[in-house]
Amino acid sequence: MNRTIIDSVVGESGRNYLSGLKNSSHSNTQPSGGTMPLPAIGAESVLPSRAMELKTATGVYAMYLSFAERARLFAEIDYLLDPDGWVEDDAVPLPAPYVNFLKWLLEAKRLDWSSLGLDADGNLLCAYIGEKGMLTAAFHSAPVVHWTSNVTTEDGVELSAGQSPLRAFVATAAGLLEKV
Repeated sequence: MNRTIIDSVVGESGRNYLSGLKNSSHSNTQPSGGTMPLPAIGAESVLPSRAMELKTATGVYAMYLSFAERARLFAEIDYLLDPDGWVEDDAVPLPAPYVNFLKWLLEAKRLDWSSLGLDADGNLLCAYIGEKGMLTAAFHSAPVVHWTSNVTTEDGVELSAGQSPLRAFVATAAGLLEKV
């Protein structure tokens, strides 16, 4: 991949949302939970505070999102962290993977995600479902994304999986999402 493409990832306004990965004046503010899992205590007390952390992280980037996009993210956070549907063994989401997802979301300008979820370690999962297939991405605390792609072509099903640095996943996902 052309290194200049990766190095020049900037938003429409000239803002580099992935600036925490390279030199920039933009703050790489992380919510106060960092990447440390929360202690094993009741979901009733942990989930509301973690939801607040994730919504605060969204607020850092709110000026770059429409009202509808912010409302959709907030609704998804509320759905994922609903104490009534929570299983005690489920991992509480980590703030850093969510922040990496937000940064990628703004750089890639792909707000048409189908669903969000969590893996067993509390990392954020995102799915894009299209007419021809699906792309899933797992955002981690480190700026790394694990992804899978399943696309139906006239010759059969094309399956692929990989790992990309967060900054490179902007271009990788663009190519994969064109096929989906």
